[in-house]
Amino acid sequence: MTPGQSMRRRAFLAAASTGTAAATAGCVRELRNLVGRQRARQLSLTIAHPPAADDPYAVRIANRLADNLARSGIDTVLDPMADDVLLREILVNHDFDIYVARYPGEGDPDQLRSLLYSTYAEEAGWQNPVGFSDIAMDETLDRQRTETGDERVETVREIQRQVVDEQPFTVVAYPDRIAGVRTDRYTDWPDGGLTLPADYLTLRRLADVDTVELLLRDNRATHNRNPLSAEHRNQGDIIGLLYDPLVRQTRTGPIPWLARDIDWTEHDGSLVAAADLRAATWHDGHPVVPDDVAFTYRFLSDTSLDTFETPVPTPWRRGCVSLIDHIETNAPEGELRIQFTTSNRDLARRALTVPVLPEHVWHSRSDAADLAGIDIVGGTTEALVTANEAAVGSGPLELAAATVDESLELSVFDDHFLYGGDTDGIPDRLAGEPPFERLRFTVAPSHDAAVELLSAGSADATADGLQADVVSRVQRDESLSLRIARSNQFYHIGYNCRRAPTSDPHFRRAVARHIDRADIVAESMGGYADPSEVPFTGEWVPNDLRWDGQASLSFFGEDGEINAEAAREAFQDAGYQYDDGQLVRRS
Repeated sequence: MTPGQSMRRRAFLAAASTGTAAATAGCVRELRNLVGRQRARQLSLTIAHPPAADDPYAVRIANRLADNLARSGIDTVLDPMADDVLLREILVNHDFDIYVARYPGEGDPDQLRSLLYSTYAEEAGWQNPVGFSDIAMDETLDRQRTETGDERVETVREIQRQVVDEQPFTVVAYPDRIAGVRTDRYTDWPDGGLTLPADYLTLRRLADVDTVELLLRDNRATHNRNPLSAEHRNQGDIIGLLYDPLVRQTRTGPIPWLARDIDWTEHDGSLVAAADLRAATWHDGHPVVPDDVAFTYRFLSDTSLDTFETPVPTPWRRGCVSLIDHIETNAPEGELRIQFTTSNRDLARRALTVPVLPEHVWHSRSDAADLAGIDIVGGTTEALVTANEAAVGSGPLELAAATVDESLELSVFDDHFLYGGDTDGIPDRLAGEPPFERLRFTVAPSHDAAVELLSAGSADATADGLQADVVSRVQRDESLSLRIARSNQFYHIGYNCRRAPTSDPHFRRAVARHIDRADIVAESMGGYADPSEVPFTGEWVPNDLRWDGQASLSFFGEDGEINAEAAREAFQDAGYQYDDGQLVRRS
C-alpha cells in the first residue's frame, strides 16, 4: 500500500468513524428526548387542612381550591390533620406544599414582620412559617417599626401591596366571631364572645351560682397548658388567665397590669420604660420579682439559655420579644428598666403583653429535648415540648382540675393583686373579686352539640365560637342570644416558599386566582365573614386594595365557577407546560 493510499484509507476510516459517532450522537439525543418525555409527570400538590369536625370553613376553602386546581390540570391531594398535628407540620417541621388555616391575628400590623421576616424562615412558630425571603421586604418591615402616625400607615400599606404582589400566602376572608350565650345566670357577654382573658372578669352575675359553665370545641387546653406552644395555642385567651403580663390587652386598649405604672423616656435615641411591679405571688406561693421578668424575656429569646450552638427562640410571640433590646433590674425597689428596639410607644406596649414566667419553674426546661414528630434545625428544648400540665402562673385564676379531652376547671386565685386593692391604673370593671368562683370548660363534640347543651341550660356560653351553620338554631331558641363581632383572625392559603413549584411567585399568583372569595363567604361561611386579599384591614389598606367585590388578582371565572382555559393560559404564561391536559414538571 502506497503512502497516498494509506492516508486516503485513514481519512476514509476517520470519516466513517465520525459519521458513525454523529449518527450515534443523534440517536443518543433522540433517546434522551424520549426519556425526558417519558419522565415528564403531572405536577402534584398536597393541601393540608384541619378536619371538618374542627374547622368546616377551612375544609370548604381547601376543597374548592383542590377542585379548581384539578380542573387546571394539577393533581391535588387533600390531607386533613388534627389541629395540633397540622400546626406542628406547618409551624415546626415546615413539611407541606400548601395549607389552609386561620391565622391567629391580634390586630397590629407589626405581626407582618413575624410572618414574613427572612431571618425567621427556619425558626418554629408563626414567624415566617412559609419560608418567604426578600431583602427589600425585610427593610420595609424594619422601617415600619421606626415610624409613627401617617408615616407608618403608608409603610404598612406598601407592605400589603408587596404581599399581594408576591403572594407568600393568599388571604381569603375574615370570619365573624360568633358566640352563643344564655343571660339568665350571667350577663354582660361581650360582642364576639370571650376572646380576651380580661373578658371573663367583666361578666356580671344574676343568679345564685358560683361557676360559669363554658363550652369548648378545641380540646387542646385540656391536655396542654404550655403558653409557648404554637401548635396548642391560638390566641391563648384561656391559658392567659393563668399568667400575668406587664401590660394586659382589653377591649378598650392596653392597661398596666403586673406593672403598676410605666414611665416612658428616651435615652441615646432609644425608647426606655421604667416600671414598678405590683406585689404579686405565683400560684405556688413564691413572690413575683423583677428577675422573673428579666428571665422571661431572656428565655423567650433563647429557651436554651445560651447552652445550644444556635439559639432556640420561642415559637410564640417572637415578634413581641424582638422589640426589647435589654432589661435591667433593681430588685430591692421592685423596679425594671426596659430598653426597646423601636421608638414607637404603641409597639413597645405590645412587647409587654407576653406572659411573665416563674424562673424557678422554667429555668430547668432549657435542657435539650428529643420528641418524636419534632424536627427543628439546631434542636429543641423541654420548654417547647412540655405539656405544662400543672401550670404555675400568677394570673387571676389558677388551675383547679383537668380531664384530658373532656374538661378544664380554673378557680379564683385569692392572693391575686386584683383582689387585694393594688389596682391603680386598672379600670373598676376589672378590679375586685370576680363574679364567680370557678370557670368550668367542657368539651363539646360538635357545634350542634354545643347549641343543644346551651338550650338545655347545661352551659352559659360558648368559649371559642360557633360556625355559621348553627346560627339559625340559636336564633330560634328564645333562651339563647348571639354575640357577633368581626375577628382579627383571617383564613389564608399558605405556600411553602422553600421548595418548587410554590417557591415561584408567578406560580403562587396563578394559584391565588383559583379562589373566589365572595363565593366562599356567601356559600361556605353563610355570609358571616368579610372577603379580603390583605392581612390587615381598616386604615392599613391602600385604596387600590380595598375590597370592592373583586380582588386585584381576580378569580379565573365567575360565581365560583372557574374558567379552566384562562387558568391554564396563566400557568403557561408563567413558564409551565401541559402534556395531554396535565400540568407537568420534569423529574
